[in-house]
Amino acid sequence: MLLLALFLYPGLQAQVMGNYGNQQNTYQNINFNAQYRAVPKAANFLGDNQMEITINALSNQKANSYVAVFSVMQVGKTAEETNNLINTRINGMLSELKTLGIPDSNMYIDMVNFLPKYEYDVSKKIFSKKTYTEQPKGFELQKNIHVRYRKPGLLDEIVTAAARQEIYDIVKVDYFVDHPQVVYADLRTAAMVYLNPIKKQYESIGQQLDSAYVITAENAWVAYPINRYESYQAFSSTKLDQDEKSGSVINTADKPISRFYNAVPANAYDIVINPEILEPAVQFSYNLVVHFTLPERKPVTRTEVKKEYLLLTPEGNLKTLKIE
Repeated sequence: MLLLALFLYPGLQAQVMGNYGNQQNTYQNINFNAQYRAVPKAANFLGDNQMEITINALSNQKANSYVAVFSVMQVGKTAEETNNLINTRINGMLSELKTLGIPDSNMYIDMVNFLPKYEYDVSKKIFSKKTYTEQPKGFELQKNIHVRYRKPGLLDEIVTAAARQEIYDIVKVDYFVDHPQVVYADLRTAAMVYLNPIKKQYESIGQQLDSAYVITAENAWVAYPINRYESYQAFSSTKLDQDEKSGSVINTADKPISRFYNAVPANAYDIVINPEILEPAVQFSYNLVVHFTLPERKPVTRTEVKKEYLLLTPEGNLKTLKIE
């Protein structure tokens, strides 16, 4: 039983790490341990009377609304026929979306392009070579359908409605958060509150940061789920020996490409609001840099006391006595 457990342990560990982590370590020559478990870089001194504190804050916010974009392509012999065909498909999809509770104000049709298509006509004369002449063949029309919805589970039904009208190309899904300025204000407040106990801890070792000259800088950015999806291939192929592959035809199979949502990791942040992410979220980041310039220390000067002896004469005069 002990030997069996020892043999099973490496496999269990790899399963916890996942196929993507295994690929990063094996196929791309990335040291997984060094990248994710390394000791943070050491702190640096700015100067004798200067110091800097950096605070990073992250807020994971669930989207309040979503916009899915579908692309529709249609070809036809005439411009009128092409436009009628594509409108029939689009109107059929919009009618089904209304039954799902999506109003007309949450749907928008975007005209993308309308192009004529040409083909070559081959003609051969008696005393000449073949002649290729471009002739109009038909028209190609592309429109995009923008659909706004608030319940993420509704996307499955929207895709099904599109598929019934032979619309299969979902271009992207955008995520929107109501009042993002409130999210940034909360991050700024959290960073300021986080700074206060740090200053008090420095006071315990003799650095009075409250008396320092302070300047601050801040930066903010946001990561949307559309930019956080990554792809990888999970497979293992057998290497053939030279004798086995000599004179043989080797046919390789197509390897499927997997995609997954890879959220911004929280290991570089001091503050994380809503740390647990179940579904793709909009991730707001805030960076605060506080620069302290402490008063310069003046060298300690010693005061020398000079002794002088005076003699008061009976006449009331003072005479200085020189005593070595």
